[in-house]
Amino acid sequence: MPTHEWTDGYGSPRRTWRRVQIIIGLGVLACLSVFAVRYMTGTPGEGTPVLDATSYKTNVDCQVNTVGSQGTVTINGTITGDASSYGVTVDVLDAASQQRIGGQTFEVRDTTTFGGTTPAQAPIGPAGIECKITKVGPAQ
Repeated sequence: MPTHEWTDGYGSPRRTWRRVQIIIGLGVLACLSVFAVRYMTGTPGEGTPVLDATSYKTNVDCQVNTVGSQGTVTINGTITGDASSYGVTVDVLDAASQQRIGGQTFEVRDTTTFGGTTPAQAPIGPAGIECKITKVGPAQ
């Protein structure tokens, strides 16, 4: 007695198409996984700066000098860490209102100190000024 396979009328191409779909799905999933890992680990692409240091310590101090409506701030700071160069952005704030009145970005290479003077909007409030390091990144 002959045996017959019961099919849906289309035969085996249905199983082949399902395999193609699975292979395409796995390929897309693999590509998305690679992009996700690169994004989360910060793997550098072309033109993407990566900071060498995993940790650093900073300290900043500033002094203000105003004459009439003109003001200057002298900034002195230190940074220590694992990298040989940093870009350090310091913002000068009015201590009472916390509004930015000046700031400067320093490139620190092969040293631990940075400093300079920067203009500041005057008049300075009676509470004085406050300096904050707002960004540390790779030196440009």
